[in-house]
Amino acid sequence: MRIRPLTSSDLPHLNHIDANFTSDRFLDVIKTVDGFNTAWQLIEQPLNPPFASTDYYLDDYDLAEIAERLKRNDGLYLVAEENDQLIAMLDMEQETWHHAAMLWNIAVDRAFRGRGIGRELIRRAIEWARDHQLRAIRLETQTNNWPACNFYRRLGFQPGGLDDHYYANDDIGVKEVALFWWYEII
Repeated sequence: MRIRPLTSSDLPHLNHIDANFTSDRFLDVIKTVDGFNTAWQLIEQPLNPPFASTDYYLDDYDLAEIAERLKRNDGLYLVAEENDQLIAMLDMEQETWHHAAMLWNIAVDRAFRGRGIGRELIRRAIEWARDHQLRAIRLETQTNNWPACNFYRRLGFQPGGLDDHYYANDDIGVKEVALFWWYEII
């Protein structure tokens, strides 16, 4: 396995990375509102039946956004490959206005998970952010993507907020709430 910079010629091949997941648990969002006094609580719960994503892909808009970030060259853009096949990618942009990095995409092909590839990509992202004197890395995932939530937590990311209307008007009801994570550098 080799990790190298992502190039524009890789863009048409990014969707060959099978980034789908299966989750038997989720983070249930309990929300209480009393005027301005609003509280959210995250509680790990079983998902029965498990949630299986089957249609994860980067659409034309996503690919154009990655291409634009590559042109600006203001972040860290990596792919991992084995036998000339892309098996993982990382797409992280520096956001200078608040001295942090936004990790837009990290994906490891299902067939290659559990080999430390994601951990190595995150290690390189943290090192890059530290070298650029950024204060944090932030990212977003869904509360029903337990494998990702658990992965980020194990690597030292902490929940930094959520948006219970990010995807639709009934995010809590469908058990898919946007959860934002932060890794503090300095």
